[in-house]
Amino acid sequence: MAEIAWTLLPWQVEVWQAPQRFKVIVAGRRTGKSNLSIKKIIAAGLEAPPGSAVLYVGPTQAQTRQIAWDAIIDQGREVIKHVHVNSMDITLVNGVKIHLRSAENPDTLRGLKLYFAVIDEAAFIKDNKIWAESIRPALADLKGDAWFISSPAGRNWLYDLHKYAEDGEDEDWGAWHKTTFDNPTIDPAEIESARKTLSTFTFRAEFLASFDNAGSDVFKEEWFKTAPEPKQGSYVVAIDLAGFEEVGKNAGAS
Repeated sequence: MAEIAWTLLPWQVEVWQAPQRFKVIVAGRRTGKSNLSIKKIIAAGLEAPPGSAVLYVGPTQAQTRQIAWDAIIDQGREVIKHVHVNSMDITLVNGVKIHLRSAENPDTLRGLKLYFAVIDEAAFIKDNKIWAESIRPALADLKGDAWFISSPAGRNWLYDLHKYAEDGEDEDWGAWHKTTFDNPTIDPAEIESARKTLSTFTFRAEFLASFDNAGSDVFKEEWFKTAPEPKQGSYVVAIDLAGFEEVGKNAGAS
């Protein structure tokens, strides 16, 4: 069987070699997270026993094709036997299939016997239904592994899953948090340039992989002015900007 030589970033090696079955990797843009999932899906397919399969899932069919289809074919060319473009199925030289699917229709995943699955950009999938009802049962026969890889999109189901894995109480689960700074091929000056033009919350979400991105399209933290903390007592002021109206317009209409 042909061999593939890959070079991984240090953080990718850390994740790859960790012993947990289920890995939740939350990472900033351009960290190499999707590239890691593509390499892992090919490697898992070559390790999988006959009669099993491996699975790549993206939020939509278009995203799955855009992110993974060409990349898997390109990086796995030496070990691919044939491909089926319409169904997005790839058969490796050992007969194991890589299925590429979207989260839009979980029923298409039923009946699979999975050795490994990766859910890419998991935070942009509406809920955990595809994991709970389709993928997790399909891993049971072989006690297969699964990775969840994504940049954050607020505190949704991936946030809950990451917290569960991060707590460390379940030895099957592991959590990682990586920022764009963890990719040494990205010039730090480029990241700093983005910091200057993006809102604080957008920068934190996209580059620092922060789950706390409320108001991401509107505010920069430095726009807010604060006063010294009172020496006596405590004070809280809440302002809901969405509740303000132009009073002059309303007065003229009365």
